[in-house]
Amino acid sequence: MKFHLKLWPLALVLLTFASCLEPEDPIEYLPVTAPANQESNDIVWEWSEVYLTIERDLAGFRPAPTCRALAYINMGAYETVIPGMEKYRSLSNVIDGFPVTTLTDAPTQINWPIALNAYYSRALTFFLYNANQDQLFQIQKTEATQLDKLSQNVPQGLVEASIRWGQKVANTMISYSETDVEGANQVRIGRPSDYFPPVGEGLWTPTLPDLSSALFPYWGKVRVFAANQSDLLSLPPSYAYSTDPSSDWYKENLEVADAVNNMTDENRWIAEFWSDDLTGLTFSPPARIIAIANQVIKLEDLNLEETLHMYCKLGIALNDASVGAWKSKYVYNTERPETFIRKYIDPDFKPILGEAVGTPGLTPSFPGYPSGHSTFAGVCWRLFENFFGAQYEFTDHCHFGRTEFAGYPRTYSTWKELADEDAYSRIPLGVHIRMDCSEGLRLGNVIAVKALDLDLQK
Repeated sequence: MKFHLKLWPLALVLLTFASCLEPEDPIEYLPVTAPANQESNDIVWEWSEVYLTIERDLAGFRPAPTCRALAYINMGAYETVIPGMEKYRSLSNVIDGFPVTTLTDAPTQINWPIALNAYYSRALTFFLYNANQDQLFQIQKTEATQLDKLSQNVPQGLVEASIRWGQKVANTMISYSETDVEGANQVRIGRPSDYFPPVGEGLWTPTLPDLSSALFPYWGKVRVFAANQSDLLSLPPSYAYSTDPSSDWYKENLEVADAVNNMTDENRWIAEFWSDDLTGLTFSPPARIIAIANQVIKLEDLNLEETLHMYCKLGIALNDASVGAWKSKYVYNTERPETFIRKYIDPDFKPILGEAVGTPGLTPSFPGYPSGHSTFAGVCWRLFENFFGAQYEFTDHCHFGRTEFAGYPRTYSTWKELADEDAYSRIPLGVHIRMDCSEGLRLGNVIAVKALDLDLQK
């Protein structure tokens, strides 16, 4: 009896120790995850490249729907890692109606790259809505390959919890996107049959060679995240339509005709380098800005936290820029230079857009003012200048190795220089007059500033 009494304290210690080996939540006892600012941005870069590859071939997905997709995808990626960000706070603090549920029940420990891998797979599968089976397989393969690499030496419980978290955030963002009824419907109906363009002198009409009907005429109703409604409408055109050869309108159309008919090697290089108009050839014009960003984040060696913040602001700005540009296009309904030039300057005029795929003479099937390309260029200029400084030497390798057109890298010393070239490349391409490009740059700058003004700093 005395022997058992002496062992009782030891037994009590052993029972207490044993109870510690059976925690209610095993995730709490796994190794602590590194803060987001100690992680690399490799996973963001990988999935952005997958997006660009798939987006290149998605018919009907440009140029407006890709901006909406980029906003939701990049906002959700940012929110996935918010619990581990030391400097930033949730978008729910600055965007009315943004879901707050993404932060209420995060696991105690999350592996951020694994969570992002699961998030991107689910988000791309949904937002790249018309991806074919091969493209869906590419998403699945990327997810499996990245997971195999990222989960090495990571406890299985932490892997599973991180995957569940990434999928939860993706599902929350998908549900949120569906509450924007206009956007959810319009991404699938690019050319609504109930839209009839106004008729009148100087107003847009379908252009050669296919006379396609108006593309995304109601996009101005889609949800925005940072811009005010007053920011979305361009200034009125700076001068009126006129067939008088001494008028500014006539002179700017003549500038386009001369640039195309007297094409220099330099102008052709610039025009083709920035066009990004053709599905199946390159990614779209707004996705081009993401392709540039993907180059810069490697040059700057940004950490995961910094990268997600920058891409979040960029996605928001591109979305709002597309809404503003397309709203303005269908308010002013200005005709394209192809229409004016063939009537009053050169009946045989053809833009060079489409030559790379053997169908020269194409013009995008929506009104000219303002230029969408130029609006996205304005976003690029102001946003990258904010993140990386105005004086920044950058060589763009986006189209390196292309044989269908002059894709040799081009170098710029400032973001304004790059944006100006992007914007005004539409003149030698033959699809915009100078006024369209100047206003697009201004509008893109205004909207980028609104995105940058969203205060996400803690």
